[in-house]
Amino acid sequence: MNAELSAPIGILDEHPEWSQRLIAELERRRLPFEKIDHSNHAFDPRDRVPRYSVIVNRTSPSSHTRGHAGVLFYAEALLNHYESLGVPVLNPVAAYRFEKSKALQLDLFERLGARYPRTVVVNHRDQVLKALDQVRFPLVVKPNVGGSGAGIRRFDSRVELETALDGLDFGPDGTALVQEYIESEEGAIVRVEVMDGQYLYAIRIVRQAEAGFNLCPADICQVPAPQPAAPASELGACPVDAKPGLTVTRHEAPPEVIETVLRLAHAASIDIGGVEYLVSNAAGQIYYYDVNATSNFVANAPEVLGFDPTARFADHITRVALSRAGRVAA
Repeated sequence: MNAELSAPIGILDEHPEWSQRLIAELERRRLPFEKIDHSNHAFDPRDRVPRYSVIVNRTSPSSHTRGHAGVLFYAEALLNHYESLGVPVLNPVAAYRFEKSKALQLDLFERLGARYPRTVVVNHRDQVLKALDQVRFPLVVKPNVGGSGAGIRRFDSRVELETALDGLDFGPDGTALVQEYIESEEGAIVRVEVMDGQYLYAIRIVRQAEAGFNLCPADICQVPAPQPAAPASELGACPVDAKPGLTVTRHEAPPEVIETVLRLAHAASIDIGGVEYLVSNAAGQIYYYDVNATSNFVANAPEVLGFDPTARFADHITRVALSRAGRVAA
């Protein structure tokens, strides 16, 4: 899609690598853009000039794990400022709030009737042991604001939990989830990606026990045999410290799952993002457990998916930018 924009595309992203493939695609199309690193940033509420044709919000709740804790709550005010100027924001402040808070995601699952692991939300260590009346072992304790598996710990007994209680990480907002641990079939989870209210693709990620809880698709550099793993330098968004023990394949999500994911994304105001679920090993039931409004797409996507989702992302960004330009001209 070729287009001329009167104002640049703003890419709001503090991560040094996650937008590389999108930026490369915009450069290939000779579209104007500006990468906005809001880890060191300021804005004036009196400045009412809309300087961007569209804002692509790629703010991640894991920013605090990279020394950018100031992004977490600053982003809400900044996104609200852009929206107040009439600049379209892909994944607006409403979507970011769901991205940032696992507790809000749980409420979303509950309201929309999507099955999720039994969970109690707590804001004090005293409440963790009290939650054991409602949540069985094995369980995980995870920060409400996490990202990329940050701070998640599994416990198999009360003694183990009591021993670790004082060292639990409640994250930047002092809130945590005490959540039933659901063993998934073959250690696998599925991430369903959506864009502009439509199903984009699904990937199945198989995690070995020692691989931890970071299942960010951009961090997955291992593909199943007989395909060789591509070198990290060829994967764009794949960081140097990508975790081993993860494999990814394209997956055909059931129609009822796709319908649920689209409802969740719509209710969370997500323009581009993903929802993760697993199938329990014990009963074969589907459990939804995470909503993501930061799409990094799977590393080495053309090999895994058979197409490049970044190109479609750029198409959507351009359509939104041109639509706004048309409204302003009218």
